[in-house]
Amino acid sequence: MRLHLAALALLFAAPALAQQELPACPETIAVTDATQGAAPAGWQHFQRDLPHRLIDIRFHAGPPSEGRFVEPVAGSARGTVVSMRYGLPAVEGPVWMSCVYAATAHTLVRRISGPFPPHVRVNHDRADGRTFITYN
Repeated sequence: MRLHLAALALLFAAPALAQQELPACPETIAVTDATQGAAPAGWQHFQRDLPHRLIDIRFHAGPPSEGRFVEPVAGSARGTVVSMRYGLPAVEGPVWMSCVYAATAHTLVRRISGPFPPHVRVNHDRADGRTFITYN
């Protein structure tokens, strides 16, 4: 009887064990930015040094170029952290993840595969400016 219960427990735990954590977005990226041609007459070019740090993580139902965003199913705030919860297991078809960075139009994207945890949270900490993922 104990062996039967242990096997049953493993059967129910197997999907949870098979769930993957999503890849971590790089905290910053290096990009190049330049003007095209000379500055207009009477003007000089000056380039500010802006950090290109991670500011958002988004999910897409298909390649991001198709513009089909996965909408969060809930949002919450606790202290300085604002969270958006996504139900990725409910998305039909391929899921893509995009890492959005400040002060640039460049975004890192990749296709991700499940099985996904039931709840994925994208968290924004307003106190230190971090963006990160948690699972619950």
